[in-house]
Amino acid sequence: MNEITIDLTKMNFPDSTESLFTDEALVLKHKNFIFAKNGSGKSTLADFIKEHKSQEYEVHVFKGFESVLGENMKLNAFALAVDAVDNEHQIKQLEEDRAIEEAKRKYSAELLNHEPAGSKENLFAMQARSQKNLEDKESELNKFYIDSAKHIKNKNNPSIIYPPNYNKNNFKRDISKESLLQEVERSRLELLLKSEAKTSVKIDFNNANYEKHVEAVNEIIQSKVTEKVKISRLNTQQKINFAQDGLHIHREDETEICVFCGSDVLPSTIEELESYFSTNEVKELQARIKNGQRQIEREIKKLDDLQIDSISFYPQFIGEVEEETKNIYAQKDELYEFWREIKKSLEEKERNLFSKMDQLKYTLPDGINTSVFNGLVEKNNGFADNLMSEQQEARDKLLYHEIAILLNQKNYDIMLNDKIHAEKQFNKVKEEFVKESINLSEIVKRIEIIDDKVRSLQPKAERQAIERINNKLHYNVPWELDYFEDEDSGYYHVKQGVRYRGVTELSTGEKNIIAFLYFIEKLEAVQTDSIKRKDKIIIFDDPMNSNDSTMQYLIITELLNLYQGKDRKKFIPDKDFMIVLTHNVHFYLNVQPHGNYKDKNGKTKYDKNNFYRIESRKFKKISTLKDDIQTSYASLWVELKDLYECGHKNSMLNAMRRIIETYIKFNSLGQTDFYKGNAQYLKLFNVNSHSIDDLSAETFAEDTEQMKELFSNIFKDNGAEAHFNSYWYN
Repeated sequence: MNEITIDLTKMNFPDSTESLFTDEALVLKHKNFIFAKNGSGKSTLADFIKEHKSQEYEVHVFKGFESVLGENMKLNAFALAVDAVDNEHQIKQLEEDRAIEEAKRKYSAELLNHEPAGSKENLFAMQARSQKNLEDKESELNKFYIDSAKHIKNKNNPSIIYPPNYNKNNFKRDISKESLLQEVERSRLELLLKSEAKTSVKIDFNNANYEKHVEAVNEIIQSKVTEKVKISRLNTQQKINFAQDGLHIHREDETEICVFCGSDVLPSTIEELESYFSTNEVKELQARIKNGQRQIEREIKKLDDLQIDSISFYPQFIGEVEEETKNIYAQKDELYEFWREIKKSLEEKERNLFSKMDQLKYTLPDGINTSVFNGLVEKNNGFADNLMSEQQEARDKLLYHEIAILLNQKNYDIMLNDKIHAEKQFNKVKEEFVKESINLSEIVKRIEIIDDKVRSLQPKAERQAIERINNKLHYNVPWELDYFEDEDSGYYHVKQGVRYRGVTELSTGEKNIIAFLYFIEKLEAVQTDSIKRKDKIIIFDDPMNSNDSTMQYLIITELLNLYQGKDRKKFIPDKDFMIVLTHNVHFYLNVQPHGNYKDKNGKTKYDKNNFYRIESRKFKKISTLKDDIQTSYASLWVELKDLYECGHKNSMLNAMRRIIETYIKFNSLGQTDFYKGNAQYLKLFNVNSHSIDDLSAETFAEDTEQMKELFSNIFKDNGAEAHFNSYWYN
């Protein structure tokens, strides 16, 4: 590949979409020489080529010592590397960062120091103090736990601990269960602890069928005996009852005299009455009445036998038992009344066998309800079965009651809050201490990382490159490069005789030539280190900067040797590409191949190489010697026309003055004669009456066309119109 095409449409002004150059493309051959004034885009072009061609080519750009020579002001020495400047900037920044981190480390270490400086309490002392305060509060609580457990353990009548072993850990465990008891409940639980096993008996009471009893009685009292023998004198029930009672009395007493009238009781009368009252029907009804009366007596006997005793119940049930006993006795009284009324009806019927009685209309009783009482019996007996567990529950409740009393007496809540507060304070300070300890560790790690980075960025000694540079400098300067400390150091200073000069004592030209020669040397190093060689693009962006003629000669010589391929490890003329960008006319004229001869094929240097001049954002290709710049004076005219096309009035005026000054000196003319006393000429072009600073502040009305016309006229007035035309229009 003999040419490279650079797409210029992608090169824009900063912060703009407008293209920097008006050309669409720039064609480059293996050797290219481009002349352009400062500000025309040389550096931007170099950066653009590096950015867009680094994938295909090995691109190297030299922009003066700033890109290669890294100044270490701390050491007053310099490093040499392709990225030395960036590295030194990074090292400087890292050292500043390290100083900040070191200040942090010192501050953090002081916070954690066991023996802090001054009277101010640091984190270590704060932690020790808060820990001591916490230990005091914990000790106070611990003593309370021990004393309280001992008090509970020794409490008796009744004892609330079974078995009798109780310690501070048990007490601490039970604090959450503390609960004050009412006095009645406390007394009941104490009685329970003193209680022995008790068993109560259920009430076995079967209620009668009260409805059937009423029906049976009604059937009896509504029955009557039909008289089989008629006795006229017994014409009322009262008389019948009287006769029956009299018969009964006389039978029992065996008396023959009537107790009522005193008359004799005749045997025939007794026989008559016996016949009247001894019929089967009478006997049957009397038997039924007697049977009913016996049943009622049995029911009454059942009620008499129903007795309730609360002694066999535990204290916690006695209240309910007594209440239920009242209910049962009330039901019992109701039944007594019920049976008495029925019995009374049968007794009355017994005296009125021969007449029908009215039917009983009685509200049936509910009977005796023993379910509640028997339920209490079950609870009581169940409690008896679980007496040990119930007594243990009672002990627990009494224990929690006693704990509540102790907590209130000793203001436990205050003690606990004091301890919790002390613990929070300690944990807070401890957290800060741990956090600061971690912070200190992180700071130390960051310092170590910074130190590692600095070591990785510090330059390595390059003995071969330094030796070659010194050989090239030997006959051109009275000094040489030397290692800052020893041969293993990657930092250098200048040795001049017995005196050493640091980087702060080097001139711009000295820095530039050192950096330039190192850049040339590294072209070989980069190639040698490559795994697979790429073709190179080597760009020199204004390589000559404030150097004396000796340095200029050395730089030009090095570039000539490079692009002529005298060291193919650095540059292969038919494979690699070199671009020289400069604003220095003298350098431009001397760095390019000399002469304008044609080779055997009739080709000149303009055919074999590319020559460009950037004017008004356009690459003007130079194809012949006539088109090329011949002198520094000619370059002033090139610059003037470029400024004219760009419309820069002040800069045009400065360029015009420099041209006039050079023209006057070269032609040995006097200023007075040249200006002809013309006021306009004197105002604009007299170099003795204006300085650059004055020019920046001076206002003048002429536009660029008027300035061009005045400039042209001053040459006409001096008979040099052809001179003006040859430089302006060619």
